[in-house]
Amino acid sequence: MQVKTIQQVYDWTVLFHTQMAANFHSVKDLLDEHNQMLVDYYLQYEKKLAEDLVGFKAITEINTLDTYCYEYFAENPELITFNDISTDQQIDEKAIQVYLTTQHQKVIDLYEYLVSRADTEQSKEKLERLLELEHQGLKQMMQSSNRHMGIY
Repeated sequence: MQVKTIQQVYDWTVLFHTQMAANFHSVKDLLDEHNQMLVDYYLQYEKKLAEDLVGFKAITEINTLDTYCYEYFAENPELITFNDISTDQQIDEKAIQVYLTTQHQKVIDLYEYLVSRADTEQSKEKLERLLELEHQGLKQMMQSSNRHMGIY
């Protein structure tokens, strides 16, 4: 996938959450019961984030951000290739949390960059709402994960 426009960034973000959910599904059977429950929660939450983004109306009039989108992905080409959680290591709660945080931080960094480049208040507000959705999603998953780890 090549990302050059704000619409493609939006599509990439939906794909990111869909791939995160698929990745968690792919490792679920490799885990013990405790971590299966944790990964199942993440899987469901990633699907919810993707659905929330699909429900969010596309950002249309932000043509000036297209240049910044293209530049950001040109400078960060690793974002195009989705990184699965490594099955070469033991997958425990900590490994899962580190993976989740690292992957989501990439999306948060992208939206923070775009918010800082927005040249109209309307564009900035829409991007800030998407950024807040990402922040809240990660925060919610980490809080639930911490509670889950405290139970076991």
